[in-house]
Amino acid sequence: MRHTATIVIVLLLAACARVVPPAPRITMTPGADTASAPTEPGLTVTADGGRLISVVAYAGRDLVSGSLDASRTRWRSSRALRPGTEYVVNAVATGRDGVAAQIAGRFQTRQ
Repeated sequence: MRHTATIVIVLLLAACARVVPPAPRITMTPGADTASAPTEPGLTVTADGGRLISVVAYAGRDLVSGSLDASRTRWRSSRALRPGTEYVVNAVATGRDGVAAQIAGRFQTRQ
């Protein structure tokens, strides 16, 4: 009787288990911690397996302007990067069933 009750409980728990889809993968180019990034072609943030819902980037104290593509999977800065400047980037994306991912990084452009 004891084994039967244990098996029933395990089966009930397994039936209630929900598989959580993987979180989106967010990347930025230039990559985080780059010490001498080129100024061209600018900054790009990409979400693989989800959609970007927020991208905020600063060049020193200045907000970096940019835009999302129609699919909301890629954000590009509007201009080339400034030489000799530290950039700070934060981005959030959501995937299937609302699973979220975040990236935070900084890099420095070459002089």
